[in-house]
Amino acid sequence: MEAGEAHSLANIVQAACVAHDIGNPPFGHSGEEAMGDWFADQFSSSNDLISEVPSDRQLAFKNFEGNAQGFRILCRLEMYRNDGGMRLSKATLGAFTKYPVTASTRESAASGTAAGYVGLKKFGIFDSELESFRGAASTLGLVVENQGDKTWWRRHPLVFVVEAADDICYNIVDLEDAFTTGEVGYDVVRDILYEAAGKPNRDVSTYTEAENIAMLRAISIGKAVESCVEAFKENYAAIMSGSFSWSLADICSMKSLFERMKKVSKDEVFTARRKTELEISGRKIIWNVMTGILPVYEDLRRSGWKEAGLTAHFL
Repeated sequence: MEAGEAHSLANIVQAACVAHDIGNPPFGHSGEEAMGDWFADQFSSSNDLISEVPSDRQLAFKNFEGNAQGFRILCRLEMYRNDGGMRLSKATLGAFTKYPVTASTRESAASGTAAGYVGLKKFGIFDSELESFRGAASTLGLVVENQGDKTWWRRHPLVFVVEAADDICYNIVDLEDAFTTGEVGYDVVRDILYEAAGKPNRDVSTYTEAENIAMLRAISIGKAVESCVEAFKENYAAIMSGSFSWSLADICSMKSLFERMKKVSKDEVFTARRKTELEISGRKIIWNVMTGILPVYEDLRRSGWKEAGLTAHFL
């Protein structure tokens, strides 16, 4: 690969990494669940406005997905609104899209012969942006799968690189954050990061605990990048053909260390009182905000927003 090509690939990955959480609501995954539950409650209560959403699109509301909202922001809402959005390169859009499938298609595809494929774990495209992704996928030559009269795609190869960057950061940096907040003890964090960093032979006698953890975190990230790069190279053929169905972090040489980090987070961080209180308050905030905004859409409906051609942009 020539230097210019490598530079272009790095820029694509970097852009996709910067954008990867752009569609997440406040409070992260718990915020997604709160929004989905709010919509499900509205559907069950037969709200006049909400009930106008076609049945085949209700699933995308009940299981609100930040990945799909992110693609919507990039392609429609930000900058050139309803006219290409941020107008990013098709390669960047492909590298951004971890789940190249709509909610309704995913439901049937995930229960068929492709069950278990990593790109079907969630959905990443709303029906309103399907044609935008279809155009990018065609140009990029993504492997296409047909599910009855619907279509989904195998992941763009660079998705696995973007996903690895995310996995590396949240596993390692979250562990450092847990030490900083006092949720996980120094010895536990130090021991895991010391091994992840390759057991560096450095004199840390003058370091504070925070300085030592920061140093080990930085080295660990570098080692993790190297490990995931090797995993990509070893599975290059499967990745390029669209048959690869794992995350690089799950199969690389540091797999066991990532699993230890996840276990610590699950046992010590996700169950912490601070996080539980945040999720509970966050859920209440999101429900109150969405309930408060609903009358605005009801007013738009009464004033004839359907006639103004706004229906497609909301649905």
